[in-house]
Amino acid sequence: MLGIYMMRIISILVILPLLMVQAAYAQVQVKVPEVEKEPLAVPPIEENEALETRQSAEEGKPESKARMVEFSAPPTIIENEDRENVISKIEDTLNRIRTLKATFIQRGPQGNVDEGKLYIERPGKIRFEYTDDTPILLVSNGDMLSFIDYEVNQISRWPIDKTPLSILVEDQIDLKNKKIEIPEMIRFAGLIKASVIQPDQRDYGYITLIFEESTMELKSWEVVDVQGYTTRVALLNPEYNVTVDDSRFTYDDPRPRRRGPRR
Repeated sequence: MLGIYMMRIISILVILPLLMVQAAYAQVQVKVPEVEKEPLAVPPIEENEALETRQSAEEGKPESKARMVEFSAPPTIIENEDRENVISKIEDTLNRIRTLKATFIQRGPQGNVDEGKLYIERPGKIRFEYTDDTPILLVSNGDMLSFIDYEVNQISRWPIDKTPLSILVEDQIDLKNKKIEIPEMIRFAGLIKASVIQPDQRDYGYITLIFEESTMELKSWEVVDVQGYTTRVALLNPEYNVTVDDSRFTYDDPRPRRRGPRR
């Protein structure tokens, strides 16, 4: 039972992420100092699909040409002034989101897929509410991030500002802060992918944010822990700056003699 509990903590705290996201969701190797990570590679095109795409493009079908660019255009590193502009856009996007509701799909390091509802209220509050068949909850009350496993009646807690998720819930997000590292930023298939490291959080790993470039909408993210395990999360049907009840950032304590709402 303890083994199951530890695997769940690894899968969640590694935290998040799926991504069954669009096939375009290529993965590129990101070099991050002092953090061991798995290589990320652009999904290969099946040979027959590539041939069909090339043939269609030669026949002058515009949508086929678009597909060809989407799948075959190599990722590029964003540098210099372009990099500064993109960082400013990311800051602007995140700082305009004071609250968020969305459905999320999460893929853990072992390939397990979970889904549920995500709630965010800045500063500091976040809740991953899993579907009924997944008896776990991840919630922050603004100070502490709590992982509750209702199957084994266990709770683990960490300061939210010491986890990679903190970049999503800070009161004012400043990526140009000298305490934050963005070792590499990638453009590919209409997406922007930026890895964010906070040096005082190296013991917890780092987060990579993925945005749709045309709108700068946050589509998904990946969290890599210090052992290199990756959890991926994709957002579906997001609602921004809507009312979120404060009770979303509490939880029922499953431990004996401590039942009732907790913060």
